[in-house]
Amino acid sequence: MALFDEWVQKGHDFIHDVMVELGIDDEHRAFRITKAVLHALRDRLDPREGKDFSAQLPMVLKAVWCEGWDPTRGPDKSVKKREEFLQRVMNDPGLVKGRDITNPDEAERFVRGVFKVIKKHVTWGEVEDVIRQLPEEIRELWGEHSP
Repeated sequence: MALFDEWVQKGHDFIHDVMVELGIDDEHRAFRITKAVLHALRDRLDPREGKDFSAQLPMVLKAVWCEGWDPTRGPDKSVKKREEFLQRVMNDPGLVKGRDITNPDEAERFVRGVFKVIKKHVTWGEVEDVIRQLPEEIRELWGEHSP
């Protein structure tokens, strides 16, 4: 049973870090936002890179990553601009419309925050691999490109 407790704790730690980074006190909201960001990122990556990246996520978030994922579709390269990526996040069906993310500026702040937490929990080499696959405007959402 200790193994499952450890997996849950690592997922909780990740979401807690998101809550702190975003300045929100609702764990469910932080989870929904994290899920929306992860799905938008996942759908933009090559499936092989997505698999490598998700291997470093806490077990609970690996399940989130895989939910609804069809790796045979490949990356959605139609999303090239920052605004398109943010719109993807804002339109995630798991978000509570009008409550979780209320505007594009908030979406950008939240995406940047989740990316910052990812950089804390995933090795820098893997983060670099992910960033390299993204168009420049989406790369900018990761902030500084250093550990």
